[in-house]
Amino acid sequence: MRITGLMGAALVAAISGYSASAACVAGEDTEARIAAIEAQIARIRAESSSWLNREQTAAFVREALEDSAGRSSLLQGGAVAGFREGQGFFLSNEDGTFDANFYGYGMFRSVFNSRDSADRDTFGFENSATKFGVRGHAGSSDLTYSIQFAFDANTGAAVLEDANVAWRLGQGWSWSWGQVKAPFIREQVMGDIVQLAVDRSYINALTSLGRVQGTWLSYENETWRFWAAFSDGNRIPSLAAPHVQSRNTPFNVDGTEWAFTARAETMIAGDNWKQFADFTSWSTDEFGALVGGAIHWQDGEYGTAAEETKVLTWTIDAMIEFGGASLSGWVVGIHTSPNATAAPEFDQFGLVVQGGLHLVPDKFEVFARYEWFDFDGFAGLGDLSIVTLGFNYYFRKHGWKWTTDWIYAFDHVPTTVGATGLLADGAGEEGQWAIRSQMQIAVP
Repeated sequence: MRITGLMGAALVAAISGYSASAACVAGEDTEARIAAIEAQIARIRAESSSWLNREQTAAFVREALEDSAGRSSLLQGGAVAGFREGQGFFLSNEDGTFDANFYGYGMFRSVFNSRDSADRDTFGFENSATKFGVRGHAGSSDLTYSIQFAFDANTGAAVLEDANVAWRLGQGWSWSWGQVKAPFIREQVMGDIVQLAVDRSYINALTSLGRVQGTWLSYENETWRFWAAFSDGNRIPSLAAPHVQSRNTPFNVDGTEWAFTARAETMIAGDNWKQFADFTSWSTDEFGALVGGAIHWQDGEYGTAAEETKVLTWTIDAMIEFGGASLSGWVVGIHTSPNATAAPEFDQFGLVVQGGLHLVPDKFEVFARYEWFDFDGFAGLGDLSIVTLGFNYYFRKHGWKWTTDWIYAFDHVPTTVGATGLLADGAGEEGQWAIRSQMQIAVP
């Protein structure tokens, strides 16, 4: 403002001077007059800007930077905060012995379902997942923790999902304890935001163990890793309540006496383990292949005849990535042995195969999934086949993604699993379908 005002004054003075000169020296030519005006403006500009010459400007900048550094040091004396690429917002102390990294994500979708029932067509919106959490280390980089909350999709209430601690023992070994996803079916272990379709498969909802409370030992090197967990197990999903879990339960009401879960994976080809952290393959990924498997054994609560059920379940899975195309699949088997001698035993099997292809590298991806399950006569049911077709548009990879798909169940759907978009069919009904569209935002 000051320089601009001085420049304006200079121009007025120059013009006034020019008018006076013109009155006295009327015969002076135009070029000489203009030169005189420009010289006078240059002189006034130099005088008016002398208060902020180059040396003074440099000194001013140095002083500002020194003041800023001092203020930052004062902040670091109590805490250091900021944003790390790929990790999100963080809070740490000065020497880094305590560290907290914050993250969160939200998924909002619309669903249209059509089936042969009294309410044939059903449409609506839902806030399918809103979660936030913090992870980091406490007192030492060898003692890490993770805590995650989720807002219930139906009630909006905040529910504790994960709360666990890991102690790195060295040479790839870790000992952990708390509440976490059971290391069983890979599709369930993989995070919500890195799935290929709008949501996990219907078969996953029927057979996965969900979250358990317990302790586990793990090991990882460059080519293979494994987990061995001893926990309170889980209430094996039933058709009446496929999502019943033992999370956030006291020791005396978890429904099981004990449970053992073990999972191992080997990376046959690939860059590193991060390459297999999602179900898609980016253009920068080299060829990769992974094979894994898990087994889970649990015994029902003793002294309660209705719950003394032994369950043995296993799974084998594989992933292949081609640098823009991906293929993955898994099989699962469940052997259930009820306590009552007259109750029948069941041997159920299922499989899921899915693949994706980037038509526009790292931007537009099409995918397909097929799933099948044999109920082995449980509740009078036979087989169930489901196919899903859709696409992903990645605005910022998994940080901002739009997914739309179409899911069709060829056979009778025995129970509602809202996350899949499929609803329970009535007696003798089959052949329902649904269209789902979801927008996903995640930080980081």
